[in-house]
Amino acid sequence: MHEPLIEGLEEYLAGAARGARLAAIENHLAGCRSCRLAVAEMRAHQQLFQQLRSPEECCPAPGFYARVRQRIEARRTASIWSIFLEPAFSRRLSYASLALLAVLSAAVWQGSAEPVMDQGNPMVVFALELPDAPGLDPGHDRAVVLASLVAAGGDGDEVAALPVSSD
Repeated sequence: MHEPLIEGLEEYLAGAARGARLAAIENHLAGCRSCRLAVAEMRAHQQLFQQLRSPEECCPAPGFYARVRQRIEARRTASIWSIFLEPAFSRRLSYASLALLAVLSAAVWQGSAEPVMDQGNPMVVFALELPDAPGLDPGHDRAVVLASLVAAGGDGDEVAALPVSSD
């Protein structure tokens, strides 16, 4: 598109161009085929856009804004604690509590009477009373602790003594 057309194109398409500007644009369009085709395409697009317009202005139905304000007010007054007052929630909460009570009571009733701390449990190591290690010789202290652990962890096959290194 050329200069005379670019400056007044919007006015020309809107039908508001007057006087010398209108004459300059029409003279240019009469002599320039590419600008004439571009303006013709723009007018076709302008007509298509006018066909897309709604015949009447869209507005919400009567009472729409009042309903929106009522919903906003209803949500504003509801607090987080009001959910506990709803019957459906309280019924579900009571069913869940009863189910939990049934599961826990079954677990207690079916629980074994055997002690939890037996020789096969690794936590028994922490419950053992280990002999005192004076802390003077780390090698000797380590040997005393290992010997106590081996003696306590045996299944009847207790080891009498371990060789003690002199490090």
